[in-house]
Amino acid sequence: MTARPRCTHRSILWQFGVTLAGLSLLLSACAGAVTPTPLPTPPPPPVPTQAPPTSIPPAPGPTAVPLAAQPMLPPAQEGGPSVVAIYNTWIYGGPGETYVIYGAFLGGNTAQVDGKSEDSAWWAVSVPAAPGGIGWVDGAWVSASNVDAVPVLPTPPVPPTTDMVPPGPGDPQAAALVNASVRSGPAETYPAYGVAPAGAVGRVIGKSEDGAWWAVRIDPTLVGAGFGWIAGSTVQATNTEEVPIIAAPPAPEIAEPAAPPEGAPTATAVDYVNVRSGPGSCYVPYVIAPPGASGEITGVTEDGAWWQVKLPTEVAASGVGWVSADYVTTSNADGVPVVASEPCENADVPAPEALECVLVEQSPLDYTVQETGADFDMEWTVVNTGSDSWTSNVAQFVRAGQTGELHADEDSFAVDDDVQPGESLTVSAPATAPDVAGTYGELWEINANGSVVCQFWMIINVK
Repeated sequence: MTARPRCTHRSILWQFGVTLAGLSLLLSACAGAVTPTPLPTPPPPPVPTQAPPTSIPPAPGPTAVPLAAQPMLPPAQEGGPSVVAIYNTWIYGGPGETYVIYGAFLGGNTAQVDGKSEDSAWWAVSVPAAPGGIGWVDGAWVSASNVDAVPVLPTPPVPPTTDMVPPGPGDPQAAALVNASVRSGPAETYPAYGVAPAGAVGRVIGKSEDGAWWAVRIDPTLVGAGFGWIAGSTVQATNTEEVPIIAAPPAPEIAEPAAPPEGAPTATAVDYVNVRSGPGSCYVPYVIAPPGASGEITGVTEDGAWWQVKLPTEVAASGVGWVSADYVTTSNADGVPVVASEPCENADVPAPEALECVLVEQSPLDYTVQETGADFDMEWTVVNTGSDSWTSNVAQFVRAGQTGELHADEDSFAVDDDVQPGESLTVSAPATAPDVAGTYGELWEINANGSVVCQFWMIINVK
């Protein structure tokens, strides 16, 4: 016997104001316009190819952050390798202007140098709060001392660009002031989906409980939940006074792979990175490796986009997991074998439309593996992010992929209670995994007063 569909709803609390935490402090140096401060000595470097920055942007968000709260750069040891800023400039996540920006490096300030780029054009400086403990400054904007013996550091991969869904006129929105990470949760310890480049504008659908992060819409075909998180200190937010609080996903389990033997092919994380059960974002993560964690490489996909690494068998029964090449550096990896693997399959289900709602919880997660013929419940929790109540509600099955349906009961059922703005609704329906292996999906929606107000989907792998 299968359970009847069921729905519940609960109130979502509201909170105003933005506080800054963690790595977001690095950007708090952007609190007000600052005129560049050329130094009398030493002489400036060669003339850059662009005009020096004339100001540091103001701190974003409702609460200004004092200019005194600057990136925490440890002082250089006397006689040790160091740089001094000739002009106001930025500290980047890698040796280039397409990387995430960690914070401001103001004219006259000094920093300890830990390394240099392969072309010697950028300096790696000590930034303890940054992933991996270092940031990068352009050599054209600083003067370096005692750096002859610093090592050449590997160039971290340029993270992929995350395209936020643009807002409509008057929508809550956030404009990136600098290149900023869009993460899977409201903290620096959640893995990143990619980078929102400076100037990108996204539709805001909620905020974190502490007000320090905004939830922004992302194409659900790229990110199943349809949204990610961006630090409030990196954006200018408008029309966000009434967006609801969205609960954070479960805190990630952070673990390091076994240390690789000396000389072995090695992958080293440059940020918090998912170690997955297969080579694709559709595969379920086993654990999250922190910045600086290294694992022994045992294989690579044919396209070079994913590395297979050893894991303890208590973490993965197979003894291996997969990490994206976008978030690791590698060494001694030229001869590793290509491993045959199954790519993420398309469930042939239309993506949920961007409506006045947001999916905040789902069980099982997309691309979870179910055994053939297994019974399970599909459950989604969504929040009404609009300004109108949902009344006379009906949960409605819309469409399945060509491979077949999942739900095992009615195609539609009534939702008894009204859902006020900011409140959540949990929808549950019994399902059965088909008898044939493959990737399956279904699109569902909520109809209120005859109009579609929310859509969400479920995608599973059957083996």
